[in-house]
Amino acid sequence: MRWFVLLALAGCFRGSGDGECEVDADCASGAVCARNSECLPTSEVRPVRVTWTIRGMAASATTCAPHPNFYVLFSSPAVNDTFGYEPVPCASGLFTVDKLPRRFVSVEIGVENWFMEDQAFDAQGNAAFDLAP
Repeated sequence: MRWFVLLALAGCFRGSGDGECEVDADCASGAVCARNSECLPTSEVRPVRVTWTIRGMAASATTCAPHPNFYVLFSSPAVNDTFGYEPVPCASGLFTVDKLPRRFVSVEIGVENWFMEDQAFDAQGNAAFDLAP
């Protein structure tokens, strides 16, 4: 009987759907764990794809030499509602997120105190930049 009680208690902590998560199983039924550790209905997340070139050339170790890493910051229309990653390797030319909350409608990429550019996502969740750092 004690074993059953322990299993029941474990179920109360895993999958409770309290809003914070590490994996989908931490969320209530019908919700997923967005990459910002927020439990959301599947209809409120989407994949996004951010791509960039450097002055019209493919991102590479050579074209990215002045700034090999930068940040990627996703923003919603609400004040101070942002989520991002740093460092992002410039040479990859691509950054994807599979489950980003739909409220994040734009992305900013840049290097602190050097350059930054921002752009809204298109209907498919894509944003493309041609950087001139």
